[in-house]
Amino acid sequence: MTITVRLPQELEQALEQYSAEQGLTKSHVVQEALATYLAHCAKPRARGAEKVSENFRAMKKAGLIGCVTGMGGASATKEVVRQRALARVGRSG
Repeated sequence: MTITVRLPQELEQALEQYSAEQGLTKSHVVQEALATYLAHCAKPRARGAEKVSENFRAMKKAGLIGCVTGMGGASATKEVVRQRALARVGRSG
């Protein structure tokens, strides 16, 4: 489904910057942010709130959703998240 959302300029710039830094699409960032919002802020029986992606559930279970920084205060880049995930499952990168 495609939707159009109007964003304040500051929020649009922050989304552009974050997406570029993390190597993610803006669509992916918005989808995950909305899933997080609905999972935590919406009423439990709200339509669609229980339908989060398997990726989201796995990342949430691994403790990787909602963290702003990685281990040791490092920025939550793809590599930091990868290392943290590998550490959680007992492997080294």
